[in-house]
Amino acid sequence: MSGIDLVVGTGQMARQHNDLRRRFCELEADLVRDLSPTEATVAGWQARRLTIESDEPPTYVALDLLCENELARAYEHLKARPRASVPWYKVITAQFILWPNS
Repeated sequence: MSGIDLVVGTGQMARQHNDLRRRFCELEADLVRDLSPTEATVAGWQARRLTIESDEPPTYVALDLLCENELARAYEHLKARPRASVPWYKVITAQFILWPNS
């Protein structure tokens, strides 16, 4: 298991996730703190958000679609429909492979 952890880099991914979460929390704290922001302040917040998002790892597209489809099923009473069908082999490997444009 240690070898797999070393190859996959789960520790590094966990640190990156924690860092991104902390930066988003700091941004949220700034949003809540300012009761009457100016346009310049809002533009600064947007720039910080884009900077944080640029440091995020790539999106697992198939996994993202599976999550959206699951939410659509959960909100079925709101007439939400699944966004896309995902082939079985992408469903099985969605958490491990970055499938482009699933």
